[in-house]
Amino acid sequence: MIKTFKNLFNKKRYSPIQPNDVIIGNNNIIEKQSDYLFHLNITINGNDNKILIRKDCNISNIVINIQGDNHYLEIGSGCRISGGMFWLEHTNCKIIIGAKTTIEWAHLAATEDNSCIIIGEDCMLSDNISIRTSDSHSIIDLESNKRINKAKNVSIGDHVWLGAHVKILKGVNIGNNSVISMGAIVTKDISNNSIATGIPARVIKKNTNWMRELL
Repeated sequence: MIKTFKNLFNKKRYSPIQPNDVIIGNNNIIEKQSDYLFHLNITINGNDNKILIRKDCNISNIVINIQGDNHYLEIGSGCRISGGMFWLEHTNCKIIIGAKTTIEWAHLAATEDNSCIIIGEDCMLSDNISIRTSDSHSIIDLESNKRINKAKNVSIGDHVWLGAHVKILKGVNIGNNSVISMGAIVTKDISNNSIATGIPARVIKKNTNWMRELL
């Protein structure tokens, strides 16, 4: 059921709400600047949320689920995304994907207040990628009786290659031009121009770069 919805778009350029979109709340904005958007399933349950898909994107088979208020999702110009789920929950979370980044399939979850996932420009994410800011459940310290596993932001620099089945856990920063090998689980920061592999991931080579073309 669609209740109150504020949609900003130019009918000649922006795609309208699709029949399977579910928008509940006030002042939610979906701005689709690209004509190449297929099989997007959008659910918003909250107020003052914004989705911005910039021009020249080619996006298909993704689910966008926003629960709560003041969330922001931006997909930069020229991105190509073949599948996945983008999830924002609680209040004031962000997922921002830089221009010309490609994603085969990824689950991106920015949950808990004020947490964010930032992915730079010209990144290459392979299949079955998972990036999250939160554990989604509570771990309690028995002495203080307080929760000790709060959410932490995730930042991925420009021109980063994530191999298939990579998992990026909360609080991780990955530097520009780095490569994370297939199946790695990243729990700590990775410096610029590095190759990291393993569980947990560790840097095995520095002073490297990569390119999409196979020489």
